Amino acid sequence: MITFCNILFFVIIPFLVSAILFIFLMLCFKKKINGRPNLKDELRSSQIEYHNNAIYKAFEFYIKMMLALLGGISFILLTKQDNSNNENINILIQCGGIFIFCITLLFCMLVIGHQKAKIERWTKKFKWHEIIWWNELWFVSMSIALAIFVYFSVIKKHLLII
Repeated sequence: MITFCNILFFVIIPFLVSAILFIFLMLCFKKKINGRPNLKDELRSSQIEYHNNAIYKAFEFYIKMMLALLGGISFILLTKQDNSNNENINILIQCGGIFIFCITLLFCMLVIGHQKAKIERWTKKFKWHEIIWWNELWFVSMSIALAIFVYFSVIKKHLLII
């Protein structure tokens, strides 16, 4: 059973911490806004569009990989037999949890890198509270909260039960 403490420590706090770090990082990138003066407006907007599309492709990749990993972990848990080797099952489940962290880290790095490239091409500075409405903030923060929740509330709890 998932308790309020699990939700607080493994969802809300990681979400808030990662959101604050993301906002701080974007504010650091804000200093680099110069609009790349040697670029024409048409080229600049096509480059920004490229980075937007790359972020959404990374998000699609992340969703597909998370569904595959969670489906694989669920399959292993649901089809295990009572006389099966619990040590092998534990290893497979723990590997799945580690892959979840790896994919989340890769996804976050891709999003932050493309967002940095977009910010460098902007000509207008932004205020810190505008970051709250960016999809990238929600992508990064929710993916980190999801990875931490799945690992510590589902996978670690299962490993303790076996």
